[in-house]
Amino acid sequence: MFRQVFSIGKTQIARGYATAARTKAPVTLFGIDGKYATALFQAAASQNALTVVEGDLNRIEAQLNQDSRLGEVFSSPLLNRAAKLKLIDALGRKSEITSNFFKTLQENNRLSETRAIIAAYKTLMEAERGIVSVIVTSAKELGGKDLKQVKDTVTKGGLVKNFKEIKIVNKVNPSIVGGMVVEFGDYTIDMSVSSRLAKLDKLLTDAIAV
Repeated sequence: MFRQVFSIGKTQIARGYATAARTKAPVTLFGIDGKYATALFQAAASQNALTVVEGDLNRIEAQLNQDSRLGEVFSSPLLNRAAKLKLIDALGRKSEITSNFFKTLQENNRLSETRAIIAAYKTLMEAERGIVSVIVTSAKELGGKDLKQVKDTVTKGGLVKNFKEIKIVNKVNPSIVGGMVVEFGDYTIDMSVSSRLAKLDKLLTDAIAV
């Protein structure tokens, strides 16, 4: 079994992740979901089971999507430990790594983070395969031409290093009013109208205060 011990807040998780600690994740993720996903990635990598665990998580995510009540049960403080363990077993065939990982989540009351952890694991797998996700947030959905222009700019501008593929993901957030916010890796390029308005508001406020 695996023997890695890692800390999240005041919680210590011990799950025998032996050589996992020597396996470096391709990108650094933050937050509870990022730390758990990284631990799972390292454990899977140490046993050459990255794609096996990925398949487990995809099947679990599909079940969550099919039945929203599963997510509610995962988050319920009313369901006791034994019942949640039975629910985990009922999620279908899983590798030993994935099964033990979900038992760890249950023990630490983190089953409610399942969706976020799965998403974080996908991010790690994309990075492992040389795929860089570029998140483009706009006030309304962008057309293919606009997204291609963003992709070309990021690619040809040399802003992203050591990649095999650039994946553009368009997210819609009406609150930015107009323009766009581009995020990839540790970079955030804010070209939104709301950002410009906020800067203008600060300039006016400072000017009045003088």
